[in-house]
Amino acid sequence: MRRLTLPRLGLLLLPSIAAACGLSRTGTFVMDDNAVLPSEAAEANPVDDARTSGNDASDAPPPVDAGVDAHDARTIDAAEVCPSLCVEAGLGTCDPAGTCMVACVAAGTCTGPLACPAGIPCAVTCTGAGACTAAIDCTRASSCVIDCVGAGACTGPIACSGSSCNVGCNAAGTCTGTVDCDAASCDIRCEQPDTCAERIACFGKTCAVDCSGARSCAGGVCCDAGTCVGAVPACK
Repeated sequence: MRRLTLPRLGLLLLPSIAAACGLSRTGTFVMDDNAVLPSEAAEANPVDDARTSGNDASDAPPPVDAGVDAHDARTIDAAEVCPSLCVEAGLGTCDPAGTCMVACVAAGTCTGPLACPAGIPCAVTCTGAGACTAAIDCTRASSCVIDCVGAGACTGPIACSGSSCNVGCNAAGTCTGTVDCDAASCDIRCEQPDTCAERIACFGKTCAVDCSGARSCAGGVCCDAGTCVGAVPACK
């Protein structure tokens, strides 16, 4: 047993208070050998002091995984960043949700490669006849919609990724280049004559290809997606 002698304070302690505080009548405090002094507790638990210092651990930012890119670790506000990524880049306009809208309305427009901005939804509409004759790259967008409306539009290769990719070959002779979809959900519609002349390949989670147009999908369809709609062979 350790005994710590209290200094004489010149105060009279009531017996009941002394008993409640563990004081004996001789003015000594009896402490068990296993007890821990407040100063010892502070030394043994420095974390507790940090919690009471005003800098709550809950206020500290969570640790960042060094293997995760900071750009990928946060959610992008598409409506906020679309103007700089789409409008200022000269690609198109932004809808209220932050989708980059690329419109090739006149015949023979958008003959150079089209690359959708990274991290936001993208919609490419090729309305003019013979529009969008070069590659359409939608592999970095969060989702993609490509509508080939004008006759002979979208004759270059098409590639898309993200959460979903919808490719509509809605006029004769459209989508005559290769179509590669690595999105989680792929929906490719070759519903008009002579559409989708080159190979179509799917690698996402689900893939649906409609080859209902006359002489459509002449280059064949292959699917390595988790779910393939229709009896299509695996991609080699």
